[in-house]
Amino acid sequence: MKHSMPYYVSILKKALKDPISKSEALTLFKKIQSYDKLLELFKVAGKVRDDEVGRKIKLMGFIASITPCTVDPPCRYCFRWSNSKLFTSDDVLSDEELEVAVKTLEAKGLKRAELGGGTYLGEEGRKATFHKLTIACKASGKVGIWINNGPSFRPEDVYKLKEIGVEGVACNFETISEEKYRKLRPGLSLEVRKKIVEETDRAGLDIDNTLMIGLGEGWDEQHPYDEWVDFLFYFSKFRNLRIMEIHPFRPIRNSPCQNMPPGSEFETVKAIAIARLIYRRVDISGAQSILGLLAGANLIMHVYPITKSFRAWGRHPLYHSRVEKLHKDLVIVNNLFEVTRNAREMGFEVEL
Repeated sequence: MKHSMPYYVSILKKALKDPISKSEALTLFKKIQSYDKLLELFKVAGKVRDDEVGRKIKLMGFIASITPCTVDPPCRYCFRWSNSKLFTSDDVLSDEELEVAVKTLEAKGLKRAELGGGTYLGEEGRKATFHKLTIACKASGKVGIWINNGPSFRPEDVYKLKEIGVEGVACNFETISEEKYRKLRPGLSLEVRKKIVEETDRAGLDIDNTLMIGLGEGWDEQHPYDEWVDFLFYFSKFRNLRIMEIHPFRPIRNSPCQNMPPGSEFETVKAIAIARLIYRRVDISGAQSILGLLAGANLIMHVYPITKSFRAWGRHPLYHSRVEKLHKDLVIVNNLFEVTRNAREMGFEVEL
């Protein structure tokens, strides 16, 4: 007796050659609910990654902070709740420190670096952003500079960023739900972020954005698959989308969201794989982990993070990241070994 092929299998078979549709993405989110089906999804997503962008893992450096945060009230899941020094004047790199940081990453061989900062509202925020980016771009040499402190500037300011020499803009949504955004980020506007992304695309600058799996979910709620699919396909209209980040929500200690459930790792890697079937040549983060590599990721974020000493992170459960002093209170976390080890041992080429 001849059995018909399950619909999700036919979607995966088609996806080997062509991007999946919105309805097909939703079907995969709903139907991939077991480890064996997840492995089927991984096999196709990995093949698409290998065929479309190759088995070379890209790296993104990180420098923070270039601006303080003046959002009031703070976003309800922000790290500011757990550390009162974050995104204050104590956290901001001096001009000299920023120049040292950028030149250090260039010496390490990185091709791109993200400059992180808080949302510094108003005219002072715009001036500070332009000033710091001018210093970074002048010092950058071959390092492409990406900015992630929006909206510390207006949508029309992206043309000024392009003049300064910025390569890309990360103005992260994390959710496409207006209701969740108002509830969890009451001091900011999703609409403003949408306008910045739209103008970034028109200006010809590269776009990076982040989907946060589990953000705003209750303990007994069904996963909002429709919302995640809407998010992924919202960005399909932008010709300059270059990076898609997908992370699980992590409750921050002492924050109003500290008792909310953490995002599902299963759903996160599933989302990475589905994103790969949509975005064939976009760089997708998560390649520091085995699951991310299996799911089709090809980018590792936050390699060699450079920050003030109090902010430095990178302690891995298995490996000891070396924190090295660069200049006064500026340090670099030498995490290259642990973040690239999985990729190297699985036979991938690492960009350095």
